Amino acid sequence: MRFSKIASGFNNGFAVGRELQADEETEFLQLRPTNMDSEGRWLFEKLTYLDEGVIPTTAKSVSNGDIVFNNTNSQQLVGKTGVWDGSQHSTMLLSNHMTQIMLNSGYNPEVYAFVLNIYRENRVFFNLCTNWNNQSGFAGERLRALPIPLLPPADQQLIYTIIDVSRKNAKIKHLQADALLASIDDYLLSELGIVLPPEPKSTIANRMFRTNAHELAGWRFDARVHQYDFNLKSGKHPNARLGTICTINPKTVFRDLTDRDEVSFIPMDAISDRLGIIERREQRILAENIGYTSFRNGDLLWAKITPCMENGKSAVAYDLHNGFGYGSTEYHVLRSPDDRLDVGYLHALLRMKRVRKAATRFFTGSSGHQRVDADFLRTLEIPIPPIAFQRELAEQARSHAISAIQLEAEANAELEKAKRKIEAILLGDAA
Repeated sequence: MRFSKIASGFNNGFAVGRELQADEETEFLQLRPTNMDSEGRWLFEKLTYLDEGVIPTTAKSVSNGDIVFNNTNSQQLVGKTGVWDGSQHSTMLLSNHMTQIMLNSGYNPEVYAFVLNIYRENRVFFNLCTNWNNQSGFAGERLRALPIPLLPPADQQLIYTIIDVSRKNAKIKHLQADALLASIDDYLLSELGIVLPPEPKSTIANRMFRTNAHELAGWRFDARVHQYDFNLKSGKHPNARLGTICTINPKTVFRDLTDRDEVSFIPMDAISDRLGIIERREQRILAENIGYTSFRNGDLLWAKITPCMENGKSAVAYDLHNGFGYGSTEYHVLRSPDDRLDVGYLHALLRMKRVRKAATRFFTGSSGHQRVDADFLRTLEIPIPPIAFQRELAEQARSHAISAIQLEAEANAELEKAKRKIEAILLGDAA
């Protein structure tokens, strides 16, 4: 039946450009696609606050139990769905890329959100959505007309029980993985003798500072860059600006290969932002490498565009087909020209949350398509301990990441098992 038969309302959110977002915390938060992962779990590393004056009078706040559907995203992610659970106590509003769905009485939102995520995983929205300018969408009448199963109460209760048990089991694994990944930053700071000052709150008072007139070159002054000098200076080891010991966005020469030879193709969505690894490698011929970013084995790929950079999309390129690859234009490529810098060690440093937060001050471009300028990387000071110690630190970080990857795999296996059971119920094949 049509989705609208079991839902009393479908409300899209509204757009607010960066220049209209609140500079300080307010009562009003806006949920965006970056606040939800592909399984419908809520993420709050980046919060968007609004002043009451920019909120349309027709806007509706999200209530506990409302379904939140991501109507616009990359083609693979359109349709990721969650149920609002009151995780944040502010008045919660939606961006224009999200749709609020309120089900009629007798229909469990957790069950139907899970069904929508199964649809997304099976590429239903991928095949039905409208595509434009690197974005895809599925909303309005098409969403209301989406065929949806009419589940009797007994089936809904059975499905909800399966969901609840699998999520509880998966949550334990995710929390253990979170603790391992978070410990990497603390370990590196301690071992390298880096003491970072507390992160200043984003208040007007904290953002006011003095500067010299000669820095107003061309009467253009990027206040965020000059506000404070972020670095990773060590009290134990020599330090150097990254641009002096690392080649940033180097030219890649495909030695001994022809246009018909295949190399690896690494799109942005092939890199795990959570784990910092390449999860999928495709193969394409070199002749198709037009307008892409090129790289070779051992290079570090670091996403420069929002929100990929903030989320931690970066990975060291290993096991590339024929030793080379190309991929998204939204990578900065970092290459160690000699034995002074271990790329695995550099990767661990650049994945640190405080580093990614500092990088947002170097964003350029329009709202929604902002990119970190390479100057952030060139000017960042990092410790340069002996290469053996760099490799030891990188190995320890990798060990924690590998353990986290295993825990993530176990958590995902719980969810996949639940999906298969639920699919069997939807298809009438449950034993």
